[in-house]
Amino acid sequence: MTIDYRHGISILELIVYSPTLFLALWMALHHGFKRSSGWFFFILFCLARIVGAACYLATIHHASDVDLYITWAVCTSLGLSPLLLACIGLLSRANDSIMRKTAKALPLAVFRLVGLFALVGVILSVVGATKNSNIAHGLVTTETKVGLIFYLVAWIGVCGLFLLLLKRTESIEDGEHRLLLAVGVSLPLILVRLTYSFIYNFGQNAEFNMLSGNVTIQLVMSVLQELLVVLVCLGIGLTLQVRPAAEYTQQSSVYRGEQNSMEPESGHLQGQTRGRAQNPKRRGGPITGLIMSIVDEVNTRRQ
Repeated sequence: MTIDYRHGISILELIVYSPTLFLALWMALHHGFKRSSGWFFFILFCLARIVGAACYLATIHHASDVDLYITWAVCTSLGLSPLLLACIGLLSRANDSIMRKTAKALPLAVFRLVGLFALVGVILSVVGATKNSNIAHGLVTTETKVGLIFYLVAWIGVCGLFLLLLKRTESIEDGEHRLLLAVGVSLPLILVRLTYSFIYNFGQNAEFNMLSGNVTIQLVMSVLQELLVVLVCLGIGLTLQVRPAAEYTQQSSVYRGEQNSMEPESGHLQGQTRGRAQNPKRRGGPITGLIMSIVDEVNTRRQ
């Protein structure tokens, strides 16, 4: 088998996503290697694209190896979920910025709910891609269709989060507004990518078959859209400063950080504030934060 147009797309993905993977790794290490930052999901996306492209190029010499095609199909189906989860992570960072500045941020449960739809979508997509052993007849299964619906719901959820945070723009710290810009640019691009999959899976249009369809359509509506999302988000991420993580509690959702250095005039309250300021800043979930708040209050009263 000779190298064709579709193999050229795989070569392009290897050229672009190999250095982008190291950039995403640096971003995750620089800003904090945790899932809520969003950079972790760009690492997963780049890995999926590199592995998928390598498997498809391997079919040049192993054209009859079905496992290579299935692996490529699975890696391709993983594209939408990391991008959606990355956008949720960036919006979560903007929400942390609101918490640090005003303590009136959106509840974390909303972000987790939207992310759950994206996770279910990728699970169903992978199951659908591995279920059909005769890949020559396409990758349309019930699981892939349902997975796309979950992706669409997740995309709508991200749009809702974006609009809610957009209304709170004045409460976001200086420099963190770029996160909304990155997500705002990415959402239409992800929608085009999602539309490409919907047309093939629900419309049965052979031109949109990623294995045997029109390669130019795949390049414009799928490959380039994903590439632009990654470049825009990572490019804006390079301009961001490292920020401390906001601390949420179930009772009051109050961020306690450097702002605790401000002391009230009352002597009794001033002593309490000093006692609390001496407590180290802790990270953890809502339950952990609530328990630590109770412990700090008991220690303060003993003093």
